Amino acid sequence: MEYTMREAKISDYEKLQAIHKEVHAFHVNGRPDIYKEAEKTLDKQYFAQLVESDEGVIYVIENKTEIIGFTILRINESPNRATITKRKYLFMEDLGVNERYRSHGLGRKLFQQAMEFANENDAATLELGVWEFNEDAINFYKSMGMNNQARKMEIRIE
Repeated sequence: MEYTMREAKISDYEKLQAIHKEVHAFHVNGRPDIYKEAEKTLDKQYFAQLVESDEGVIYVIENKTEIIGFTILRINESPNRATITKRKYLFMEDLGVNERYRSHGLGRKLFQQAMEFANENDAATLELGVWEFNEDAINFYKSMGMNNQARKMEIRIE
């Protein structure tokens, strides 16, 4: 399979929106109490802010006609408190690969690019959130060397 990876441009918004919507639909199905269907799932202003600023980056993988994978990364710093060690970290807000192109190593390529970006920006860690229902993603991230950092718990009030 022939593809290229690069930083996203403003003109990529509509092409990226299609795969972002696919990823969002998976979350709507898994947690309809949290997520709802929407025509546009990626805020255009937020997309433009990341593309144009130094706060983070969006990487895309494309074949000749479409964007088939992406990751959205944001550089963060811990709050300046007496009880918390000051550190910079990279937060992976999203990672998605078009369903037709899964199991071709594209997720690994995006993850490796995120690690390179973290190193280039002197981040102490790469962090992300993943829903418990998303067992494939959990297994993927574990295979990439990630470990649980914390656990967020809930109880539903009926």
